[in-house]
Amino acid sequence: MTAVPLTVTAQQVATQLSAHRAQPAIVDQIDAVIDQSLMLTVGRFNERSTNVAHLPLDRAAAAAFRQLCRQTRDWIAAADGIAYAATAELGQGEYFSVSDEPTIEELAPILELGAPPASLAPTSPADLDLAIAAYGVTLGDSDGQRLLFVKRTNPQMRHRAGRFLAVGRERLAKLDDPVFAFAHDFDLVLGPGWAAILNQSQFERLFKEAGLVNRHIATWISGITAYIPMSPSDSAALTEVALRDSRTWRRLRDIKRSDHLRNVSIEKIARYAESMGIAPDNIIRDGHLVFRPEQRFTFLHLLNEDLYVGPLTGQSFESHRKTSV
Repeated sequence: MTAVPLTVTAQQVATQLSAHRAQPAIVDQIDAVIDQSLMLTVGRFNERSTNVAHLPLDRAAAAAFRQLCRQTRDWIAAADGIAYAATAELGQGEYFSVSDEPTIEELAPILELGAPPASLAPTSPADLDLAIAAYGVTLGDSDGQRLLFVKRTNPQMRHRAGRFLAVGRERLAKLDDPVFAFAHDFDLVLGPGWAAILNQSQFERLFKEAGLVNRHIATWISGITAYIPMSPSDSAALTEVALRDSRTWRRLRDIKRSDHLRNVSIEKIARYAESMGIAPDNIIRDGHLVFRPEQRFTFLHLLNEDLYVGPLTGQSFESHRKTSV
C-alpha cells in the first residue's frame, strides 16, 4: 500500500542546511567573547515576566565559570548540529542548532537572563530562594556582542532540619550561610539570532517553566483549527494534553510553523489515515477532527506526517527524525 502524503514542502531541507551552517559561526562567536566581561545571573519566571538578578563574583569564581564556557565551546566544536524538529531526539555528540526567527522570538524571556548589567540590580546570595529556575553566564562587553550560557537549575543547596553542611581542610567547619553548587555544563547557549540546545530534556522543561508553552499553545493549535474543523471540547482536550507533554506541543508547534494544512481537506486526511492502516473513524467524526488523549500520538503523527509505509514490508512506521534530501 502506498502512502498518501498530506503535502510536500522544502521546509525540512532549509532547516537542516541552516543547522549545519550554524556550527562554525557559533564557535567563532564564542571565541570572540571568551576573554571579555563575564556576568552571572539567576532568573525566576512566570507566564507574564522574567525576574533577573545579578550576582557579583570574585576573581576565582569568574575564572571557573569562564573555563566552563570554554569547555562548552570545545564540546560544540566537536559535536554535530541538527535541526530542532518535533520528531528529532538528540543523540550522543549532537546538539540542536536553531536560527529561525520565530523560535528565537519565543526564547525572548530566557534571553532576559543576559540583560545588560546596567539594567539589573545586584543581589546577594543570601537573598536567593527556591523560586529560582535557572542561572545564566553572559560573556561579552555591554556595547558589543554578548553570548548567554544557561543552566536550568537552582544552584542553592538546602539541607533538612537537624542537619548542617560542613567543609574541612585540616578540620571540619560548620556552615550556617547559604551554600551554592553550580553544574559542570550548560543546557543552552544563546547568541544574536541563534540558539544551541545542548540538553533537550532540560531545555524543554525550562521552556515550559518560563511559561512559553502557555503563551503560545493557542497559536500552535490554530495551525490545525484554522483549516480543519475541530470541536471546542476536542480543542480543549488537546490543549490540556499539550500543556503537560512536550512531545505533543513540539508537534503542534511544527504543524503551525510549516502551515502545511492550509490546503489540506478532511477527506485527504481520511485517505492518508487509511493508507497508514488507521481507521478514519478513529480521528474523524461528522466532518470534524476527533482528539482522544489516549490516541494523541496517532492523531499528531498523522497531522505532522510522521507515518510512512515501508516499501519492503508494506507496514506503517513512525519517522523519529524527519529530513529531506
